[in-house]
Amino acid sequence: MSIIRFILVMLFIPAFIVIARSLGSRSRALRSLLLFSFPSLVGFSIAFPRIWQSMADFIGVDRGVDLLLYVTVLTLVTYIGYSFGKFRYLEKRIAILVKEVSLARGEEKF
Repeated sequence: MSIIRFILVMLFIPAFIVIARSLGSRSRALRSLLLFSFPSLVGFSIAFPRIWQSMADFIGVDRGVDLLLYVTVLTLVTYIGYSFGKFRYLEKRIAILVKEVSLARGEEKF
């Protein structure tokens, strides 16, 4: 396995951790920017497919399709990490709200 493949694999771990922990407004702005730039990237990739091969040659990946696959998988793993962090945050928030509602209803009865 070439060194670039090892580096690409090692990028998955920090991407997962960073996105799983980031739920602030700054990360929300970054996600919005990425959300709106993704269709542009897709259109650019369709219009100029040889750009991926040029980038792959520069980085050291065999084919442009492989590089595109790596980027897609990294994006998917990042999204999964974000979704996991968001789900965990919402789960904690719902638990707090349930406790507050049950305490409020308990005080109403007495």
